[in-house]
Amino acid sequence: MRIIEDLKQYSNGSLGKGIVTVITNPCFHCICLYRFSNILHRCHLNIFAKLIWYINRIIFNVDIDYRADLAGGFVLVHGLGVVIGSGVKSKGTLRVYQGVTIGGSPGRRAIYEGKQISQPVLCNDVTLYTDAKVFGPVVIGKNNIIKAGSIITKDMEDKIEA
Repeated sequence: MRIIEDLKQYSNGSLGKGIVTVITNPCFHCICLYRFSNILHRCHLNIFAKLIWYINRIIFNVDIDYRADLAGGFVLVHGLGVVIGSGVKSKGTLRVYQGVTIGGSPGRRAIYEGKQISQPVLCNDVTLYTDAKVFGPVVIGKNNIIKAGSIITKDMEDKIEA
């Protein structure tokens, strides 16, 4: 289950840290609401999915669209002002800091893995620092770090780990 993978990323394998995260971490609570709204969407209960999305937006000032497909291992480090669009897809661990925007560019399309995309695809182990922006049908390869304040509109290849 994706929420368990999210919790593992927050707790680094520590039971005590996991318990504290579940009880006191508002960014984790925000992810829980997103996961719930996404489940409702996948069950074709879109009006309820949108209601939970709206509650999440009001309480936490985070706009993660219920139609986004975010893999397990998603961590909001500082969630305020984060916007993640409807067709965004992550394929592994993803760390997002305050003020990050991830979304499509109107009218732009690309082909990825044989499918047409209009929103960013983020591969495994991607980190987006404060106020980073990723726009368009772009693919961010694995192990990439997007620096604070960056604006990304073109694909980024996988980074090789040292």
